[in-house]
Order: sequence, then C-alpha cells, then structure tokens
Amino acid sequence: MTTNLRICLTVLSVGFAVEGASELYSWATPGADHAGLNVLFLLPTALTVVGLLFVWIGRHEWTELHRQRSRQATLIFGLSLVGGAVAVAEVALLVAYPSIGTPLWAELLFGAAVASLLLGTFVTYAYLVFHLVRAPSQAALAAAVAWAFIVSGVITVVLAGDLPTVLGLIQSRSFTVPSFLAPVSSLISYLFISYFLLLAAYFEAHLAVARGLPPGSVAARPKPASDPPR
Repeated sequence: MTTNLRICLTVLSVGFAVEGASELYSWATPGADHAGLNVLFLLPTALTVVGLLFVWIGRHEWTELHRQRSRQATLIFGLSLVGGAVAVAEVALLVAYPSIGTPLWAELLFGAAVASLLLGTFVTYAYLVFHLVRAPSQAALAAAVAWAFIVSGVITVVLAGDLPTVLGLIQSRSFTVPSFLAPVSSLISYLFISYFLLLAAYFEAHLAVARGLPPGSVAARPKPASDPPR
C-alpha cells in the first residue's frame, strides 16, 4: 500500500480545489477586497512542501520509476524556490546600493524570478504524476502548465515595472499592502483553469493508486498477445 503517496495526492488535490475555487471567485468578482491578497504565493508553496515531504517519507514504498520521478520533481521545485531567493537577494542588493538604480535588467530579473516561483510549482505538480495517468490526463497536465506559463509571463512584465515601487516601500519602511498587488492578484486569478485541470488529472492518479496499481503501470501500454501456435 502506497500510503504516503496517497496522502501526498490528497494534500495536493485539496490544495488544487481550494486554490481553484478561490481564484475562480477572485476572477468572478473583480475589484473586490480578497482576503488572500497578502499571501499570493504562500499557500501553493506550502502545500507543495507538505506533499513532497510525504513523497520523501514514503520513498521506500515505490518502484524505481516513481523514486526517480519524485527526485526530479523535488529538484524542479527546489529550482523554483531559487527563483524566489534570487528576487529577495536582488531587492536587498538594490536597497543596500541605491546608486545602482533600477536598470532594465534588474526589473526583468525581478519579475522573472518571482514568476518562476509560481510556474515552478505547476511544473512540479505535473511532473510528479505524469507517469501515473493516461493520455487524456497527461494532456490536461500539459495544458495546466502551458496556461500557467502564459500567466507567469504576463506577471513577469507587470512585476518588472513595479520594482521601483517595491524599493521605495522598503526604503520608506512602509508596511502597507502595495497597490500594484491588486492587478497581480487579478492575473493570478486566471490560474483557476490550471488548478482545475490539475485536479482532474490527480483524480485519475488517485484512482490508479487506490486500485493498487504500482506507480508507472498506468502509463504503460500492455504488450500485444502473441499469436497462438498453429
């Protein structure tokens, strides 16, 4: 019984349902004061950490195929966290040395680093179970990542132009919610499409594991039966 894998899938699926419903509500009610504005990236990141923790705990339960997939998924997620660290380090550098200003390369790096944290979580979700599901669900996973890539690209452009505002708030020691987070939150709300696509694919992964099929067997195609002897 792949108990920890099932817990991982459950944790992530609950997260997809909550985030999908939340972002759908945000998308359907533009301009409203949404409670999640201050934690745009925290919930998906936290759920990913919890899910991968159960993957690591249950690594002895699985075939070599799934162990390899889980290691690579963890690496992908780690690289996305590096993007967040790069954004923080860049802001710290620009605050410490204001003479640098905010050149174009700094704005683009900041936007891309923050957006990579968002995109990296979706790539992690898809890669983790891609081998557990059949072609239709694999297409749903690919579509979820593709849509997240488009949204992340737009967010990169928006955040790039807001780097001077971020630096100004830090230098003035202002702890108010920046006004530019509102349009970013509106963009993120479009990710409800990706979340619901992931939820559908993870539902099939749940069924595969619940039936007791070893990881990797769902995506494998049975060999054709040999011709009977004549």
